[in-house]
Amino acid sequence: MAIQFDCPYCTSTLKVPDSSAGKQGDCPRCGTKLMIPNPFAMSEQSASAAQETQAATQSQPAPMPAANGAGQAVAPPPGDSVAAEQRPMTSATAQYLRKRRKSNVGAVLLVILCFGLMLGAAGYFYWTYGPHLEGNLVGARMTPEDASLEQLQKTSGLGLSEEVVQAVNDSFKATPRRVQSDLMDMLFFGPEQGGLKVRLKPGEKTEIVRVDLTGDPALMEYIKQHGTQLDQSRSAELQSQLQAFYTDWNQFLQEGGMMPDLINYRNTIGLNSLMGGLGYHMEARVNNRVFPCVHDDFDGGLYFLVPKGTLQFEILGRKMENGWTKFPGKYTVQVTQQYQGG
Repeated sequence: MAIQFDCPYCTSTLKVPDSSAGKQGDCPRCGTKLMIPNPFAMSEQSASAAQETQAATQSQPAPMPAANGAGQAVAPPPGDSVAAEQRPMTSATAQYLRKRRKSNVGAVLLVILCFGLMLGAAGYFYWTYGPHLEGNLVGARMTPEDASLEQLQKTSGLGLSEEVVQAVNDSFKATPRRVQSDLMDMLFFGPEQGGLKVRLKPGEKTEIVRVDLTGDPALMEYIKQHGTQLDQSRSAELQSQLQAFYTDWNQFLQEGGMMPDLINYRNTIGLNSLMGGLGYHMEARVNNRVFPCVHDDFDGGLYFLVPKGTLQFEILGRKMENGWTKFPGKYTVQVTQQYQGG
């Protein structure tokens, strides 16, 4: 068996072999010299004291009951131990523990400081040697004859029955629906080969300008590295909105009532299906007015709606609903020519 006891200075629980009973040793935690208790000697002393007490009790006459009925004080039963008061912590031990606590705090602060320095260094090198997404780009306006963009919607993977999808597609084939404004003209229609298409044209006061991104190698490298990540938000929104669109429109066909909001679906389905991840996160600004990106040809060209006759505008990151702006760049676009589509 082992002897187990607590150090009276640092309160650590210690275990030593029976052979160490009654000897002096050092606490492995605080280093204070201790006298190891001897439980065997204590047991013998307790047994001897109990025998003496029993003999003395037998030799004494039985006490007379108190005349006034007052209760007698009862001695504690033999063998009960009295807790000894702990000795105060020595100054050396207290100093040791204070130093240990200070060293732990210092280590934590050192780790935090090193982490902050690493972040600062990474930011410095990125800012100094990383891509600077700013500068000038060239834009070309599309002719009215060419300023038409179309996209067939992909309905696979929406979790809808073929009957629902077909019913909605047939409805738009029979009756195309147009959402028209000064900004853009978008048509939802069912083509002869089936499915659902959107067609976008500029509004009466706007035109489409294609911005050539290939003029900035840093921007093209950014697209190469982050294009897939940027497209995740656009793709997720398009899929969820397509599902809602088919569900709402099928309910409208079955039950009648108010027509679903096509203006909302113009933006979340029509525009999202015409562009990619970079265009989803960008916008144009002309005289502090915001205009949308409407197409990405994935050949180094982004298409923006801007007021007719615009000669210069800015393109920059679009602030999303969660407050984040994922694209960190800002470019000035000079409209210098007409785009000859390939």
